[in-house]
Amino acid sequence: MADVDTPTLQSQPQLPTNVLATARGILGKVEGHELSDEQLSAIVGAGHNTLVLAGAGTGKTTTITGYVAWLLATKRAKPEEILVLSFTRASADEMSARIRKQTGEDVHSGTFHSLGLEICRSASLAKTNVISDGDANQVIRQAFDAQCHNDLRYRLRALKHMGEQLHADSQRDGRSQPEHLAGGAYEQCVQQLTSTALTIIRHMRSNGLDIAAMRELNRRYGAEHTGRNCDMLDLVEPLYHAYLQRMAQTQGIDFPGMITQAAQCVREGRYDHRFRYVLIDEYQDMSRPRYELIRALREQHDFSLFCVGDDWQSIYRFAGSDISLILGFDRIWSQWGATTMFRITTTRRFKTSLIEASGAFIMKDPHLYRKRLVSTSDKTDHSIKALAGKTDEDRFNAVVEQLRKLPKAASVMLLGRYRSDLELIARYGGGLFDIRKAADGKGMSVTFREKPEMDIVFMTVHAAKGLQRDYVFLLCTSGGVKGFPSMIPDEPLLTLLLPESESYPHAEERRLFYVAMTRCVKKLFIVVDQHRPSRFMYELRDDVCPNIFRRVALQPQCPLCGEALAVRAAHNDPERRFYGCTGFPLCRYSQDLGRGGGRL
Repeated sequence: MADVDTPTLQSQPQLPTNVLATARGILGKVEGHELSDEQLSAIVGAGHNTLVLAGAGTGKTTTITGYVAWLLATKRAKPEEILVLSFTRASADEMSARIRKQTGEDVHSGTFHSLGLEICRSASLAKTNVISDGDANQVIRQAFDAQCHNDLRYRLRALKHMGEQLHADSQRDGRSQPEHLAGGAYEQCVQQLTSTALTIIRHMRSNGLDIAAMRELNRRYGAEHTGRNCDMLDLVEPLYHAYLQRMAQTQGIDFPGMITQAAQCVREGRYDHRFRYVLIDEYQDMSRPRYELIRALREQHDFSLFCVGDDWQSIYRFAGSDISLILGFDRIWSQWGATTMFRITTTRRFKTSLIEASGAFIMKDPHLYRKRLVSTSDKTDHSIKALAGKTDEDRFNAVVEQLRKLPKAASVMLLGRYRSDLELIARYGGGLFDIRKAADGKGMSVTFREKPEMDIVFMTVHAAKGLQRDYVFLLCTSGGVKGFPSMIPDEPLLTLLLPESESYPHAEERRLFYVAMTRCVKKLFIVVDQHRPSRFMYELRDDVCPNIFRRVALQPQCPLCGEALAVRAAHNDPERRFYGCTGFPLCRYSQDLGRGGGRL
C-alpha cells in the first residue's frame, strides 16, 4: 500500500484589497456574479504552476471561466493559445459554452481523449474509427465463446475460475458453496469474467503494456497471487489479441491507448503545439497516462499550468485516477518551478451543520489537504437527519414517510453505492413508485405517485459527483461486502495496473462517502441499517454527528474488524447465546452471552 505523506504545500493568502479592486474593474462580473476574494486571488495571483483547491459547491467551473476571461482581457494570451481540459464530454461542452458566453471567444476546450485523438490523427496514427464500448464488449464476448468452443483446456480453465469466483462470493456473503455452474449462474459468471478481462485489457492499453510485459510485471510484483494471475493472463491473452485484431481491421484506435500513443507522438516530434496556458478542471481525477501527456507537451514547449480540483473528491482509482498527482503536485511539476496554491472555501451549496459534519468525517484521513469550508447561508438549522430501520421494509417505509413531508415539487436524489441499491425502493414500491431510465441516460427516474410533480432521480454516488439536489437520501449504509464502504476486493491481476492503494483504511471509500454527503442543498437523509450498520455509521454516531443518532440504536460493533455483531444461538446448545461478527467467515470474533442471554 502507498504511504502518502501529509501534504505540506502552503496556500497563498488573498491578495490586497486594492489589487482585488483593480482586478474587478478589469474583469467585471463572471457569469453574472461578482467573484469572491478567494476566486479572484487565485485568478490574478496565478503563477507558472498553480493548484487551486476548490471544495464542493465553491464554483470551480466559474473560477476557470474567470481565469480564461482574465487572460483574454489583460492580453496575456490569444484564444488559440489557451487549452482547457476536462474529463467528460458533457463537462467539456459545458465549459466551452460558458467560456464563449462570458468572453465571446472560442478557446481550445475538450477532453483528454479528444486532445489525444487530435494528436493521433495529426500524426496519421488513426482515421475516423474509434472502437466503441459496445464494439469492444462484442469482440471480447465473441472471442471468449469461440475459445471455449474450440479449446477444451481454455473452457476448463474458465469454468475453474468462475467456480472459484462463485465460491469466494458465496463465502463472503455467508451463503453455502454452489455445487456447479448452470443456467443463469453460468451466464452471469461469463459476463463477470469477460467484463473483468476487458477492464484488464483497457488498463494494459492505457499503460502501454502487452501480454509479455504483463507476465514480466506479474513475475516481479505478483508473488502473492502468481498462480491465479497466470491463469487470468492465459484467459485474457486470446481476448487481447482479438481486441487488437479488430482495431487493425477497422484502422482505428481505442480510448485507453489513445492517451499513451498521443504522448509518444509528441515526444517523437510528430505533433507540435502552440499553447501558452493549459487549464485542467477536476485535477484530482488525473491518471498517470494523462499526466505523461501533459508532461510531454510541456517538455516540447513550456506553458503555464492552472489546475483546479479537490483531493477530497478523488474517487476514480478503478479508472486509473492517482490521488498522489494532486497530493504531490508541487513535487511532480517542480521541473517548471515552484507551485502557487490557493484555496476556495466558500460554498453556496450547503449549510454550516453539513459542512462541519462532512469536514470532520473526511479529515479523519491525515494524508489529505486540510480545508475548512464556509457557507454563504446564514441559516443554522440541522441539514442532516437519520432515518432508521431494522429491516429493508422498515427503511423503505421511513423513506416514504419522509417523502410525504417534503414539498410536492421538491428535487430529490436517491443515492446508492451500487445500482442494486435501488432494490430498496423497487422491491416494496410497486404501488407507490414508477421507475424508468432517466431521459438523459443518467441514473433512473423515479415517480412518487402521491406527488407526481416531485423530481426524483436514483444514481450511484460515482455518477452523482458534480450534481446536486435539494434533498438527498443515502440508501446504502449497510456493512458487508456490497456495503458502504465496499469490501469487494480488486481482481489481483488488476491491482498490478492500478495506482497503488493507500495505507489509510478505506481511504477512497471515505472520499466517496464525503461526495455522497455533499450532494444536497437543503437536507441529507441517511437511511440507517440498524441490523447491520456499516463502520461509517458507527463513526458518525461516535465522533462526527452524535446528535442525529440519539434515537437510532445500532448493533454492537465488532472490536476486531468494525462490522456489526449479531446475537446467535450455539449449534450444540440452542439456549446458549453469543455475539457473532456479521463479517463471518472473514472475521471469526465471538463473545459468549451465556444461556438465555441476548435476543435473536
